Amino acid sequence: MLNRFNGSNLDSQKTKRFLRIEFEDKKPDIIIFIRDLDSILPNKEKLAERKLYFSSSNSVVNKKGIYLLHVFEIEALILADIEIFNEIYNSDISHIDNPMLIKEPKEYLKKNSKGYCESDNPDIFQKIRFEKVINCEYFKLFISALDETIKKTNN
Repeated sequence: MLNRFNGSNLDSQKTKRFLRIEFEDKKPDIIIFIRDLDSILPNKEKLAERKLYFSSSNSVVNKKGIYLLHVFEIEALILADIEIFNEIYNSDISHIDNPMLIKEPKEYLKKNSKGYCESDNPDIFQKIRFEKVINCEYFKLFISALDETIKKTNN
């Protein structure tokens, strides 16, 4: 839903109106709200801002939402399976123990490889291994919350 909206565009009332229309049309069981924190943790101000966004948006969809907050950006998940990235871009980036500690992972990937562009992400994510990215703490917490939400929805 709302595939044409991203970043700060998601915060507008107009976007919430479109979300409600699409929600009523498609009638999904679960909505996943995906945002980048654009910061490493802890950042109470940014975290509070994103929680407010989620709460406000979730009310538009009858509280059927679950939140996936990427710390720092979605590219942190690529860093969690850097071997796949290295294969694709013929680069030699070392294993990163905690991708959540890398500030600006998108820029890190661009700087340490030739040819990476964030528009490549859909192709990269098709190859990334779940068993690797589940080791990224924020993603592990999201998957756990998603599993619980699915259980509740199926009961």
